[in-house]
Amino acid sequence: PWLVAMPAETQLGMLSLILSGALERIPEKLKLCFAHGGGSFAYLLGRVDNAWKHRDIVRKDCPRLPSEYARRFHVDSVVFDPGALRLLRDVMGADRIMLGSDSPFPLGEQEIGVLVGNAPFLDEGERGQILHHNAAQFFNI
Repeated sequence: PWLVAMPAETQLGMLSLILSGALERIPEKLKLCFAHGGGSFAYLLGRVDNAWKHRDIVRKDCPRLPSEYARRFHVDSVVFDPGALRLLRDVMGADRIMLGSDSPFPLGEQEIGVLVGNAPFLDEGERGQILHHNAAQFFNI
């Protein structure tokens, strides 16, 4: 369950908020953050956009392209893989990712922040956003 189900349920929650039309009713000032890097949300977003374009049932309660809602969410950085972190940054934006650890659970990052710290595709500004600035802004501290 914690290898596959938790990330799958995370992206399902995110997509449910989008496709149900809930984000049309929830004020934009409400900050929403999801663990597990948003699960498979970033990876599946292109598939969801394609379904929205070609299937009426997907557009029923969702008036805008699903990817247009991605910036309503924040996610943590717990993805364990540089390629996954790059995709997450490309889809969500570096300003929507916050350092995560999964602590105290045993699957979490063994050295918190190493993935973000060593990611060659992040510039120092993006690295600073993810490591501390985004959380400070999210929590107004």
